[in-house]
Amino acid sequence: MSTAIYTRHLVEHRYGRPLEDLQRDGAHGDSGDPVLPIVLRRLGDLAETNAHARAARRNLDAAWQRCRSGKHAFDDLVLRYAAEVVDLERREQSEAEAVWDLLDVRLLLDQPAARWLSARRTGPAPGDEDLMVVARQVAARLPRLNREALRQGLRARGIHASNRRLGTVLQRLRAERDPH
Repeated sequence: MSTAIYTRHLVEHRYGRPLEDLQRDGAHGDSGDPVLPIVLRRLGDLAETNAHARAARRNLDAAWQRCRSGKHAFDDLVLRYAAEVVDLERREQSEAEAVWDLLDVRLLLDQPAARWLSARRTGPAPGDEDLMVVARQVAARLPRLNREALRQGLRARGIHASNRRLGTVLQRLRAERDPH
């Protein structure tokens, strides 16, 4: 599989949609992803470089076949095509790595947004009310309400809560204890 095809599949995988859909959204500016237009432009450059590299390989192969058949002596044409192939393959690899880096940037851009949204969430998660009932029972027996004591009390009852859910429950319990 060529680097260009692999990179195209990687882009489609990361975005979860075919390239044609991504290009359509990128052309209309509907994606909301600031990295997508750059990825699409770089992917287009990569495809163009890949096409030039394939043409250069065909030219090199034809020149080499002429030399092997004895019609022409080993000449500068073979060397020129070989140098062109090497140059285009290096450029193709660099362009592919640029697209891969952009995909990594996209992942990094998504992570803080996901953390910010989960931290900003104010409503209870599904199942938090059931957890709240048990947490109130545990909290009633605790001399001091803190995260670790609540976690241990819930685990003693066979309930394992994520740190985020535990924080939400703890905040609600403290608000119920001290309504001021």
